[in-house]
Amino acid sequence: MPSPSPQAGAVNDGIESWIERIGRKPVPVLPQTVTVLRNHCARENAHISELVAEVERDPGLVVHLLRLTNSMSAGPLRSDVTSVQQALMMLGTEKVSELPARLPVIDDKLPPPALARLHKTFARAYHAARQATDWAILRRDMTPDEVFAATQLHFLGEMFVAIYAPQQLDAVDQMRREKHIACEEAEYLVLGFTLDQLTARLARLWRLPKLVLEALHPENARFPRAYGIMLAVQLARAAAIDWYGERTRSIESRAAEWLEMTEAELIARAHRLAVSVAHDSTMYRAVPAASRLPLIHVEPDEDAPDEDEAASEGAEVCLMPQRRVLQNLLATLQKPELLREHAYNVVSLVLKGMHDGIGLNRVVFARFEADENRLVAAKIIGADNDPVFSRFIVPLDEPHLLTRLMEKTQAVLINDSTRERFWPLVPEDFRQLIGVKTFAAMSVVLDGRPVGLFYADRHSDTCPIDEQSYQYFKTVCLRAGEVLGKLPRLDFSEK
Repeated sequence: MPSPSPQAGAVNDGIESWIERIGRKPVPVLPQTVTVLRNHCARENAHISELVAEVERDPGLVVHLLRLTNSMSAGPLRSDVTSVQQALMMLGTEKVSELPARLPVIDDKLPPPALARLHKTFARAYHAARQATDWAILRRDMTPDEVFAATQLHFLGEMFVAIYAPQQLDAVDQMRREKHIACEEAEYLVLGFTLDQLTARLARLWRLPKLVLEALHPENARFPRAYGIMLAVQLARAAAIDWYGERTRSIESRAAEWLEMTEAELIARAHRLAVSVAHDSTMYRAVPAASRLPLIHVEPDEDAPDEDEAASEGAEVCLMPQRRVLQNLLATLQKPELLREHAYNVVSLVLKGMHDGIGLNRVVFARFEADENRLVAAKIIGADNDPVFSRFIVPLDEPHLLTRLMEKTQAVLINDSTRERFWPLVPEDFRQLIGVKTFAAMSVVLDGRPVGLFYADRHSDTCPIDEQSYQYFKTVCLRAGEVLGKLPRLDFSEK
């Protein structure tokens, strides 16, 4: 069994120090974009719509425009500015003409390691946005430009870490190569939080479009627009390593099923688009994902993991429990002021405590939907935007282990000593969903009424949940159930 891996970041306050560090700082933009803006503004009768395609190639400018215009529209009657075209129209020609003098330019501000990292992030953000938009058009989405902007903004946290601490992103890559662990866990171990968590905090602070936040939470994979963004982000990251590896093919398979087309059609379409993206984004000093296709040739990226390493991404490390975090969680669950919190916030607090404090890699709270007679994820931590696991839905129409759990508040641990007894009761669809044979689950039933289910695993059967961790898990679930039972409303939607 792998030994527990220590946390390398300040898990509780690391993200707060980053928020403070970022402050009101902008993401720098590409020098080519500044030139385009100046040339456009120098022309008479130039129309802002002509700028959209050029601006969309610069993720730094997309961030700036959406942040600026959404802060301008603050107020009780505000509505999101959700696309580049909307933002440019809202600013108008005069304010757009002022941008070149105000925008920080990448080459003027960044040392070489940060510059290289940010170019790589920009390249992946643009590629992901193009793939997500193409799929949105296939789905006849009425506003695919909103999907484009939300996909680029998905990389916001990574942009800032690339700027201020590129060596930490290098450490994430090294950990993924050497320990063969999922991206999200590597980020957590190096930074003390995930890049998606940092993006989500910034998105709330800057009032970025709701779709940005929706696509950052894996439990929202049941919503088509968010799911498309998740798949596209994962495809862009996986394809930058290997188009033909198991990880990439799994994402393509899910996308094809979702779009109701054959895998061959989806793959051919994604490959053609990647080549187009490579030709449209030569301003990035980074190897395009299309270079790993046989269609065009570019010198290979020496930093990328080889195919064997990429194929091993599903492996995991055992997280080290943090007793102080667990103790703080249990103490917080006793505080009367928690009873004024929204149910979603309580669940989020509990899951973070389970992940950090007990060292459980993937944790879920699935709410019970009586009308559909099923469990549906209300909050997930640790899924790494997994396109399978993120769609955590468990039908309860047929009798099985989880239907029995929902009869009253009770728990189960499936490991080597209990698997022979309990595994035959686990439905096949749920086995495929979780992809492991070792997990813990506990139901929340209040006054005879099923409310939901807590689920946890370590993302790998090589890291089983030990008895002590199981006891901690049950204790936290019981305390959480007590709090939920005292809340005036049990609404698990995010507020």
